[in-house]
Amino acid sequence: MIRIVFITLFQLLFVVEASSQIDNNYLKVGDKAPVIRGIDQFNSEINSNKILQNKKILLLFYRGNWCPYCKKHLASLQENLEKFIKNGVFVIVVTPEKVEKIKETTSKFNSKFSIIHDFNNKIMNDYKVAFKVTKENVPKYFEFTLKRVREYNEKENNVLPVPATYMIDKNHRISYVHYDSDYKKRANLTEILNKIE
Repeated sequence: MIRIVFITLFQLLFVVEASSQIDNNYLKVGDKAPVIRGIDQFNSEINSNKILQNKKILLLFYRGNWCPYCKKHLASLQENLEKFIKNGVFVIVVTPEKVEKIKETTSKFNSKFSIIHDFNNKIMNDYKVAFKVTKENVPKYFEFTLKRVREYNEKENNVLPVPATYMIDKNHRISYVHYDSDYKKRANLTEILNKIE
């Protein structure tokens, strides 16, 4: 029992530490992609190991549907979804937004792609995109961003992802990365499609 408590405390400390930086040593092309597990907004179990047996994965991180740049990117993703599906790509979107807010997002964009609530920030930490909302990390619009995060995320979770995008091949290796700490800069979905078509 004591060992379990110790391990749990260690994991919680690791989550806090891993979530404290921005522009850390993010994953690159050729790196092995961490496993993605979760339940999407359609109550479907998502397991990247199973998906990659037959398809590639396009993985996107978004901050919340309060973010106008995220909304624009998700709308573009939905517009291009059929093209990705046609080319054997399964789309997974990951967010710290709580489940009820994900349902709002799904309704707003009529989203057919899977959106996962990142419980305990595990996926964001695995992909090294998580950072705490602090004045140092968010010098502009700090108060506004913190207010939105506290409204949209689970209680006490002041963590956001860098809105990065990854393509994961069937060999579990990352073949495309867009990582930019400037939240206004997003992956060009047309460019990604051109690479796989």
